[in-house]
Amino acid sequence: MSKDTSNAFSPLTVERVSLHSFDLNLVRPVIGAGQRHFSRSISIVELHADGLSGFGEVASLELPNYSSEWARGGEQLLRKVILPGLIERSQINLNSLDWLVGNGSVRFAVECAALDLQAKRLGFGLTEFLADTFGSSSYEPSREIRFGVAIGAYSGWSDALSESKRAITYGARRIKFKVNGVRAREFLEGQFTFDGVDIVFDFNGSLGRTEVSMLDQLAGVGLSLIEEPSIDLGLIEYMRLAESVNIPIFLDESADSRAVLNDMANVDTGLGLVVKPAKFGSVLWLNKTLEALADRGVRCYLGGMFESSIGRRFLLAFGSHRCFTEVGDMAPSDWYYTDDIRPHVVADAGRFSLNSNFDFGCDVGVLEHHLCGDRCFTWE
Repeated sequence: MSKDTSNAFSPLTVERVSLHSFDLNLVRPVIGAGQRHFSRSISIVELHADGLSGFGEVASLELPNYSSEWARGGEQLLRKVILPGLIERSQINLNSLDWLVGNGSVRFAVECAALDLQAKRLGFGLTEFLADTFGSSSYEPSREIRFGVAIGAYSGWSDALSESKRAITYGARRIKFKVNGVRAREFLEGQFTFDGVDIVFDFNGSLGRTEVSMLDQLAGVGLSLIEEPSIDLGLIEYMRLAESVNIPIFLDESADSRAVLNDMANVDTGLGLVVKPAKFGSVLWLNKTLEALADRGVRCYLGGMFESSIGRRFLLAFGSHRCFTEVGDMAPSDWYYTDDIRPHVVADAGRFSLNSNFDFGCDVGVLEHHLCGDRCFTWE
């Protein structure tokens, strides 16, 4: 197919829209910040035009105790407002949802479905289409991203170490342990060996001001980086901490997506940022932020929220941007799910090859093994 890019930004006429909402079962529980997941409620947006379908996934978690969004809330917003309104207008472009504030992952799902559909219509792979759409040389379709996992250690090290062995056998090259101060001290006192694997500690802001001093000790045990040690510190304090501690520090929860760009002049390059694409909502704003971060030389870590195969493809496609100097917890989707939406996003020898996974959008055809139930709907 010849690649005509002349209408990549023009409104896309949508003939039919579908919402697929259902639950995916996990291989084993995932322990997050304040949540324990045994399954995941998922919503997939499907846009239809010219005999093709584009897909996007809502990345919200089950409850709004990590961010203000939550899975069933996003599902209701799509069902009652966004998708009926979209089919009524019949057209969508990357500014269509500018009115939608505070529901970033819902908007991201709809815009990704539109990008996916447009990429297929024009004959592009995802990363190639992003580069062309934004007129940027920063997206690298041939880039490889290493495979890593996030493992909760809040309840103790026994299960966490067992899970880390499974991850290493599976091909992981980076393990992010979610810890608190107690678990970090136990790590310092124990004898742990992780040959050939980068180790990250994610505190999810759990350390108080007086506990931050332990970062000096952690710098001496070979950790790759520390993520979000405390929510009690401001940006200037974090910059000073990054200068004084011999270990990279990355901000997550305390670095609001849009504030990142607004405060860019104050961000020292010694401080890194965790960037989660789905939180931005607008893909235009996301691209603008990635370009500014790369130009400033700010180190960035690709973050995600264990999306399924469909959501993970766009997560990794944006992860091809040169701003991401650190790999994130980007495990293949079948690390999490017993029966994921096909085809899987897979890793080969601990790496994702973007060329092999992104040749033709998120081309799942029909949602294999998925029977629509009462939570699914189509508007024409």
